Amino acid sequence: MNPLTPRATRPVDLAAERLRAAILRGEPAAGERLPPERELAVTLGVSRLTLRAALARLEAEGLVRARQGDGVHVLDPRRHATLSMLSHLVLRDRLEIARAFLELRRAIASEAVALACARMSAAAIAALAREVDAQRAERDDAVYAERDLEISRAVLIGADNFAMLLLLNTLESVYRAHPALAAALHADRGASIAGYDAVLTLLRAGDPARARELLRGALELADAAALERFAAAPSRGKATRVGSKRRTTKKGTR
Repeated sequence: MNPLTPRATRPVDLAAERLRAAILRGEPAAGERLPPERELAVTLGVSRLTLRAALARLEAEGLVRARQGDGVHVLDPRRHATLSMLSHLVLRDRLEIARAFLELRRAIASEAVALACARMSAAAIAALAREVDAQRAERDDAVYAERDLEISRAVLIGADNFAMLLLLNTLESVYRAHPALAAALHADRGASIAGYDAVLTLLRAGDPARARELLRGALELADAAALERFAAAPSRGKATRVGSKRRTTKKGTR
C-alpha cells in the first residue's frame, strides 16, 4: 500500500467526507441552511452524536457555522476555508487548482532554498546529501515519495523558518490525499535527482539570489511536465449529495 494514500473508514470521517463533498459542489450553496439534525443523521446513516462530530470538523475547516436557534449554515469556501481544503477536491477535474497548488509549491521551495543558502549549516547540508544519495539508489516508489517529503522538511529546517514548516504540513496533507499527483511529480526520476543535485550545489555555494533566480524557472518546467502526466493518468472519482444515497460518477467531487 502506498503510504501517501489517505484512509477514511470511521463513521465520523465518512459523514464529514460526504457533507464536505456536497458543500464543495455547491449543494447546498453558501448561505443555505443544512437540513435539521435528525433528518441529516438519517440521510447519512449515522447517529446524531456522530453527525455533531462531523459538523464540528467542518466548522473548524471553515465550511459551516452553527447559529444559535437558526441551525447550521453553509459558508463560502473561497472566503472561509483554508489550504487544507485542496485535500478534498478532485484535482484532475480542476486542473487550474492543481496548477495553482504547484505554483504555490515552487514559490515556497525557491524561497526556502534561498533562505537555507544563508542559514543552513555544513553538517546539515552533508546530512541532506546522504538523503539524496539514498534517493539515487531507491527503487520503491512509496519510499521515494516519503523521502522526498523528508528532504523538503530538511531544507525548511535548514532555512530556519517555522512558518514554512507549518505550511509544509498542510502541503503534505494534499500530497497524501492525491497520490496520483505525487506520482506524477516523481515519475521522471532522472529529472528529480537532477533537481536534488542542483539544490545541493546551490546550498554549498551559499548564494540566495542565484537560488531564487534558478530554481523558479527550473521548477516551472518540471511542474508543467508533471501536470501533463497527472492530467493524462486514469481517473477515479466519487460524488455524493446531501439528502441522497451515495453514488459514483466519472467526474467526482467538483
